[in-house]
Amino acid sequence: MADVLRREPRKEEAWGVDRSADVSEIHIDAPGRYIVELSPTDRRMPFLRLNVRRPGHADRIVYVPVTKRTSYLLKSTEDGLVLQFESSDILAARVRPLRIRDIGALLTRRHRHKRFQVPLGQGLVLQPLLHIAGAEGRELARALGSLHGWGFGTGSDNLQKTMSRYFDGPPAEAAERRPSAEQKIAVALHLHYADLWPEFEALLEATDRQFQIFLTLTRPDAALAQRVQARFPDAEIIVYENRGRDIGPFIQLLREGRLDPFNLICKLHGKKSGPSGPRMVLGEIWRQASAFDLIGSRDVVDRIIAEFERSPDTQMIGSRRFRLPNEWKGEKAAWGENRAMVLNLLETMGMPSSSRLDFFAGTMFWVRRSALEPLMWLDLPLAVFPEESNQQDGTLQHALERVLGMIGTNISGVAWDDDMTPDSREADPIG
Repeated sequence: MADVLRREPRKEEAWGVDRSADVSEIHIDAPGRYIVELSPTDRRMPFLRLNVRRPGHADRIVYVPVTKRTSYLLKSTEDGLVLQFESSDILAARVRPLRIRDIGALLTRRHRHKRFQVPLGQGLVLQPLLHIAGAEGRELARALGSLHGWGFGTGSDNLQKTMSRYFDGPPAEAAERRPSAEQKIAVALHLHYADLWPEFEALLEATDRQFQIFLTLTRPDAALAQRVQARFPDAEIIVYENRGRDIGPFIQLLREGRLDPFNLICKLHGKKSGPSGPRMVLGEIWRQASAFDLIGSRDVVDRIIAEFERSPDTQMIGSRRFRLPNEWKGEKAAWGENRAMVLNLLETMGMPSSSRLDFFAGTMFWVRRSALEPLMWLDLPLAVFPEESNQQDGTLQHALERVLGMIGTNISGVAWDDDMTPDSREADPIG
């Protein structure tokens, strides 16, 4: 038998959710297949935190996709299962046994649904039925399909850990900082979307490091400048024409010599991939996962700087989750429509055309200033970048995205949840 709640319901409850408690629970008393229906409160990210409680096992937190009202198929081989939500996240919830009339709809969409299932433990699977949730569900399904193609499938460690970091904030820091020499650090942050500054402000403050921030914008914003300089008085704020996305302004900082005094540069930008729909969700996850991996906490930054100090040959460190090619994006997909332009740029810089493709998609990374010297030979003014028209591939900035990773002799990939040793794949040396 399935039971919605163990507590006495209140009159204002929907589907039996006790709105007065901190936690809402769904109880599953017997093995079987069930339909779980959830209606969450409004949220920016279409995910919900779920605590899975099983007799004889430690609790497990997972993050499940959710629309305004989402149905899930729950397969359970155990009794005594409890699904626990924070009451503030749930407007309504219920559970019922799977009915015969449900099976036809499930079978016709079986393969689509299985892509999004979330393992809850041995013998336990929660499968979102997004394609029967209307237009919003189909839109979310497309978004999750895009994420899957980047290694962020619904049940993957990449997505689950990124959502954990998003919901829970940074991990607790050790009381003592690991010994490290004080490097001269520049942070080059490009924001086309000024509303993202608070997100980066909080992350940068938490690093507890001395750095010079260069904030590049595509339009003047007096209110933003005032807020930035209230927290970082020495910050330089430069407005460039909207060309070359984040890469065009970064190249200009190099050409103008603004980055010359620094040993290490952290390149970041306010990546978005559309105002709504699948690309919006992809952009949110992409930006947050990359930022968490690079400046997600004081410990993360300490580890990266310590790696540069330990290994003088390491020239660039970025998020291993977006290092291409990888098991999700092979070489053909990683090249996109950019191979000819990349090879031309390499030739102009005096680098061999046989240099291996190896880069961080999204162009967020830490890099030694000395490793960027070949870019100076290209002498690319902002005017050579195309005017912005939502290009998806094949532009100068897309080619430079790949070149940036290929100019170094050694790059490494890290993630905020890694152990102390970065992933390292040595690139072909410069000839």
